[in-house]
Amino acid sequence: MDRISVPELTGTNYFIWSLKMQAALSLKRLDSVTMQMKPEGLSEKDALEWEQKNSDAVAYIKLSLSDEQALQFAAENNAKILWDKIKSTFTGQTEDRKIDAGNELKNLQINSNELANDYIARARGIATKCHSLGLDVSPRELVYYTVRGLKGKFAKLRDILKTQRDKSIDEVLEILREEETSFNSPSSTRAEGRSADVFYSRKYKNSGMRLCYVCRRPNHVAKDCFYRNQKESTTTSRRRKVHRNNNSKERNTANPVFTASPNKESLRENIWILDSGVSCHMAKDRVWFEKILPERKDIYLAGKDLKIICEGFGTVKAKTVSTKYGNPLNVTIENVSYVPQLRCNLLSVICLMDKGYKIKSDNNCVLIYDKSNKLVTKAFKNNGRLELYFEPLYNSECYFSNPSNSNYDIWHSRLCHLNAKYMLKMKDYIDIDDVNDFKCETCDISKITRKTHPNIDVNQSSEILELIHADLCGPIQPESYGGAKYFMVLVDDFSGMYFTYFLKNKNEVFDIFSQFKTKYENLTDKRIKKLRTDNGLEFVNEQLDTYLANSGIFHEKTIPYNSESNGKAERANRILLERARSLLYESELPLKFWAETINFSTQVSNVTPRKGKEKIPLETWIGKKPKLNYLKKFGCVAYFHVPKVMRNKFDVPGRCGIMLGYARDRRGYRIYDIKNRKIIEERSIKFNESLKGSTYLGKTKVETWNIDSLFESSQDINEFDHKTKVNHLEISAEPAANENNYSVPFETLDDATNTVSDQIETPVDQMNNGVNQIPVRRSERLKAKQMSTNLACNVPNSYLEAKNSAVWQNWEFAMKNELDSLNKHKVWEIIDRLAKTKLVKSKWVYSLKQSDNGETKYKARLVEAGFNQIKNKDYLESYSPVVNIESFRLLIALASKLNLMVRFFDVKTAYLYSDIEETVYMLPPPGFERLVGDGKVCKLKRSIYGLPQSGRNWYMKIKSELEKFGLTQLASDNCVFIKSDGQNMLLLCMYVDDLAIFYNNDEMYQDIVNSIKSVFEVHENKTSKFLGMEIVKHKIGISLSQSEYIESLLVKYNLNECKSVKTPIVKGEDKSFPPTNELIDITMYQELIGELLYLANRTRPDISFVTCYLSQFNHKPEKRHYILAKRVLRYLMGTKDKKLFYDNNFGFVNILALMPVGEMQKMANHFLVV
Repeated sequence: MDRISVPELTGTNYFIWSLKMQAALSLKRLDSVTMQMKPEGLSEKDALEWEQKNSDAVAYIKLSLSDEQALQFAAENNAKILWDKIKSTFTGQTEDRKIDAGNELKNLQINSNELANDYIARARGIATKCHSLGLDVSPRELVYYTVRGLKGKFAKLRDILKTQRDKSIDEVLEILREEETSFNSPSSTRAEGRSADVFYSRKYKNSGMRLCYVCRRPNHVAKDCFYRNQKESTTTSRRRKVHRNNNSKERNTANPVFTASPNKESLRENIWILDSGVSCHMAKDRVWFEKILPERKDIYLAGKDLKIICEGFGTVKAKTVSTKYGNPLNVTIENVSYVPQLRCNLLSVICLMDKGYKIKSDNNCVLIYDKSNKLVTKAFKNNGRLELYFEPLYNSECYFSNPSNSNYDIWHSRLCHLNAKYMLKMKDYIDIDDVNDFKCETCDISKITRKTHPNIDVNQSSEILELIHADLCGPIQPESYGGAKYFMVLVDDFSGMYFTYFLKNKNEVFDIFSQFKTKYENLTDKRIKKLRTDNGLEFVNEQLDTYLANSGIFHEKTIPYNSESNGKAERANRILLERARSLLYESELPLKFWAETINFSTQVSNVTPRKGKEKIPLETWIGKKPKLNYLKKFGCVAYFHVPKVMRNKFDVPGRCGIMLGYARDRRGYRIYDIKNRKIIEERSIKFNESLKGSTYLGKTKVETWNIDSLFESSQDINEFDHKTKVNHLEISAEPAANENNYSVPFETLDDATNTVSDQIETPVDQMNNGVNQIPVRRSERLKAKQMSTNLACNVPNSYLEAKNSAVWQNWEFAMKNELDSLNKHKVWEIIDRLAKTKLVKSKWVYSLKQSDNGETKYKARLVEAGFNQIKNKDYLESYSPVVNIESFRLLIALASKLNLMVRFFDVKTAYLYSDIEETVYMLPPPGFERLVGDGKVCKLKRSIYGLPQSGRNWYMKIKSELEKFGLTQLASDNCVFIKSDGQNMLLLCMYVDDLAIFYNNDEMYQDIVNSIKSVFEVHENKTSKFLGMEIVKHKIGISLSQSEYIESLLVKYNLNECKSVKTPIVKGEDKSFPPTNELIDITMYQELIGELLYLANRTRPDISFVTCYLSQFNHKPEKRHYILAKRVLRYLMGTKDKKLFYDNNFGFVNILALMPVGEMQKMANHFLVV
């Protein structure tokens, strides 16, 4: 046996892997160490032999694990423990796997062309899988499911076997074999009376077709039978293999199985062979190609121990030869491999069919049609081959498009698609070829603009930092990888240097400019004298004006609606955006990397020529000519070194990434780590600028390991022990956030990087680059704006944390707004502190909210520590009602039935409108003690957030005001009010400070709203959300949904990527689990059931029954109950966008339809009316 192949363990093929691995270990005499631990009392020689076997077995097993599975078993060095751990991981007592295996056996069916032996073997394999999972399958059950799966030609035999219940699986196999033999006998086509012959006699007898007596299939006879020829070919191949060394010459002259052969004898140059046995198009001459991209790979010939070399691939443009068979036609063939060793050109039938072409046979030729059923060409039979006749459209040979031969295009990409004029000027810095007529499709698409007006560009400064141009660009959608929506560019007028910063909000402009000024004035010993901006509020505000005046900086503003006055900043924005678009288009990376392309374009723009400047900007800025050999192509493949502390012994020392730019303030590059989905900075890198990194996003790799070769070479693994000292850093996703990239010139990068022309090391080249593309999951987008901002800004928990934060000015402004609101409502009065009085402390609560236009708002709320108050001593009542969900659903139903309009409002600082009856003294707000004064306290006159009685006080206040406006409170619900005059009607419900108004008369509605606004400050919600439900009014009704809440549940229970099911429960499923007393955490189960009940009572009545049924086990839940509850979540996964719709029709659902007969009496009859 030359090789032993075991498939790679991927997590879904354990049973096949286990079977083949056991056989491989047994063949190597290593299976004993996986069955038992090391015996005691062994001699020194036997102990050494056992340790060697154990080490070999462990290496055998680990080398067959995929990258995803290898890490979790990397620490285990005992063969038996490793084997048992893998087995328990994939075949443990998992209820889902038992159910899947049982269903696979129940759904067993024979395929149309499947032999009886193969069918029975498959059935036995499924039974073996069930046994290994702990699911017992009796011989009778196996026979039953096997017989039940018979169909087609075995249908009558199935009916007969169903009546014979005492048959064993071996007896069934023998019967099927006999029946199969009778089908294949020569007399079957004539015995029309026999049931076994009906399949052939009826189908082929009347059609005049003959059957091959070798394979029993129509349309050919025995001499042309593929199976017969294949068997003879295999026998011949075996004979040749025995005498290979003595008869090599004869082997080389034998007839080829396929047309692909390295034989020197060639067919005519314009002949292409239509071949169904090749997997890709192949051409043997360069003359056919428009352009060849180099990619060397091996092509193995079927039925031979030979291989030929593919040296590249490209596009072939040719025309059909004008003959008697038809008029000439131009054709384009894509993805054609260049194989010089071929004896003829090959056209793959498989590739044509994949592209949508249709191939039809017509007498002695084959017709090829395109997708529109238009005839493209014909292939004619000649000497046992199907030949097509083409002529190349190119008269001269095509040469490889290789960066080593013509480096103009690669440097053009490295320099962010710099225009041809400036490319010629770059010859002083880099070695590029002269190209007079160079065309770039990326530039043509990404940089096309309108013709510009004449422009006069005059330098207005005599030294660096004398004049700074500034402009802000955004908001940009989608947000960048780090959450930025804007970028600000600062341009030094004298040198032309660009400085780019990325912002999440416009209010960060002041902080960024002040940091820029401090940093670069310190580094250059120069002062900023002028700042030129437009009239945007981010630049024209009191804070920035005061800062510029105190710093002695003259602020030049453009004339309104005349942005040309700030032309240099506008031009910088245009250049950066054009180059960023070009980089994104060429690299094919997701749009969320736009900030990386802006950052990259900024760095490259500073080392490329600028109009009206004798030197490049960086040379003027630092005073010397920079070296540019560190520049690399954006988005190309980068193989970076992984430090030893971050990998295991057998892990390859390299990993695949995507080049995103250059590191800030250190020697290195910014690399996107595909495997770990994060951006790092690294210096030990090898680049392949001919490959796009985007091709590795979402790419998976499946390998079959050759265990013999791996095992025999295992002692050489240490050869790849790299000892390179690296600077491997994990950094934030935002490129150079709020920092410029030229504090340290980039010419200091040394030769730590190599291009792909230096041969890439074997371990790095062979590593697995397959990962899933970074998806933008909906669960991650759930409240993404607010959540990402909170995490990024670290919302403070106290006044001291807010004061020490980087955005203290924003929090201070929010607190002042809160105090202004409190003073406006006259919440307290300042008095002297009385002796022996109880004082209540207060606290600032900070939060970030997203406005309707997408901007982040800083909120600060002053909350009193009301938990220190005692009921019936410090206050009497605290209960405050809210609208019942049943009442709200009834209002929605009425609105749909009566076609009422719906509006939603919220009251701003609602609690502050209500008076307080009790006497409460509060300490001054933290941080504002000076405003109150020493020895002073706040005596509350109004309710404030945090007091237990504030909610009730607010309810009593708004209730009294609504009654003054003519609304009447319903007796059935204290939070629903109505006003009606017979024809017109208005309904109002409230949930604390959220109001919903239903009406059919605009005048009555406007009168009520104006009355409410006269007393309270209310805000109408633009979004149709109320109580966590999304409410949408349609022409025929109203819909309710809670998709965001469902997504949050799926994320919470780690089911956001689960496989959905079609029903929340299956009849009898709870009885299908084996009896067990295995209990689970009662708190976790009750929490899940409560969340499902909350959803069922609002917008998902389809899960009401199963949720109520599962709630019966809240007191003592078992594992099977938790599995059933998670099935409900899997059902919600597939139906999360479903909506509860209210229209004029009524539907009734019998919730007992799925109940077992014995369980029906346990639940009362309920009907759901929607």
